Parts: sequence; C-alpha cells; structure tokens
Amino acid sequence: MARVSEDEVLLLWRALMAYRSGPRPACQATGKPPRSPCLLHGQCPRWTGPDDYLAIMEETPEQTEHRRAAWPCTRLADLLSPELRRIGPG
Repeated sequence: MARVSEDEVLLLWRALMAYRSGPRPACQATGKPPRSPCLLHGQCPRWTGPDDYLAIMEETPEQTEHRRAAWPCTRLADLLSPELRRIGPG
C-alpha cells in the first residue's frame, strides 16, 4: 500500500476541486462526439441536472450541498482528509 502525507492528500483534494469547479469545469464533455477526460463522467448526475454555475445563484446553500452530494467527485473528496495515511484496503 502507498503511504501518503498530509500535504499529498491536501494537494490531491485541491486538484480534484479545481478540476470540477468553475463555469467550464475540466470534467465537462466537449467535442464531437462529446467526450470527457473524467472517468466518472458517465455516472455523474451533474450533467443531467441544472447548470451548477447558475443554480447556486438561486438555491439555498443546503440545496446546493444536497445536489452536489450526488456527484461521484464530491463523495471522493469527502473521503480525503489530512487523517488519511494509506490508500487502499484496510
């Protein structure tokens, strides 16, 4: 198993947040036919729901948090914490 430091976990978390954030996130499908570099894109309800960048202006923080909780990358980010010391089983 790989051992990771607090700094490495924080860097991974920041990269994940940057990848999925902003008005045109890197995980969005582009091109013809549309393709995404994100391996989780096919299972992500983000792309069948409201536009996140616009929705946050009309939703309460609780509604936004609930909607984003369904995104696979949000669940992955929730698993990352400075307490994480090992990546892999047990």
